[in-house]
Amino acid sequence: MSHMFKRVIVLLNDFEKIDILLKKAIEFATQRQISLEILYVQEEPLFATPDYFLSDDKAEEDKVDKEKIKDEIQKHLNRLDEVEKHSVLVFIDDTIDRLLVYAKNRKDILIVSSYHKDITPSLLKKTSYTYWIIKGEEEYKKSVLPIDLKDNSRESIQMAQDLFKEADLTLVHDYRYILDTLAIREDYLNVVPLTTTVDFELDRQIKIEHKKVFESYKKEFSLSGDFIEGDGRLDADLIEFIKNGGFDVTILYHHDEELFFSPTLILILLDQLSCDFFIF
Repeated sequence: MSHMFKRVIVLLNDFEKIDILLKKAIEFATQRQISLEILYVQEEPLFATPDYFLSDDKAEEDKVDKEKIKDEIQKHLNRLDEVEKHSVLVFIDDTIDRLLVYAKNRKDILIVSSYHKDITPSLLKKTSYTYWIIKGEEEYKKSVLPIDLKDNSRESIQMAQDLFKEADLTLVHDYRYILDTLAIREDYLNVVPLTTTVDFELDRQIKIEHKKVFESYKKEFSLSGDFIEGDGRLDADLIEFIKNGGFDVTILYHHDEELFFSPTLILILLDQLSCDFFIF
């Protein structure tokens, strides 16, 4: 499935993690023989502009010198012994709009970025790209893929195995009994309580079926995995499982349904966990 991505865009808003972002993006793009581009957006309300990025021209002394930023990015590429030439674009403010215009809402683009509390949530809510969000600098030895056992689970497992071949992949399904997804109250990450004998029997039947499906995925792909039965909030259960498992990267797929892997749940995980994320 390595052909899914045709371009990799490193999205930068500062230089804090530039070396690890470039290193991982270069390795990914090189292995798959796809183009790598760098998009730097200086969000002036959020990030102070280093003095050496300001224009030397007195008439423009409060303006960002985009060529200086490009030169600095090239220095970091040179330190990584990168010999390929990459497109480098620099803009001021409006990260989301800049990315939407530049990437043209293509589904075959991978965005590599840091996690920024003020920017990342808006990116995930307002764009539909695949994001590789880097928080640490570790090599990946253990990866985890939460699945909801719906139609795209198989494709997600295949994708996860292709992405990080050197990392041991673990599947996890957090089972919870949902009476009616459309009728879930606002606090929808909680378990729906069982209320009648009929509910208990239906829950038992659904749980058995879910376990069968989950075990079939483990067997088909020769993977380890945990079928957990959450007794609290879905986000809390997954956070505890991922922390205790010592995973280096969490792989997620998101959609707009009210419960599993909605943007709301993903943003909570992003905020509370220190591992890297790959979200497609």
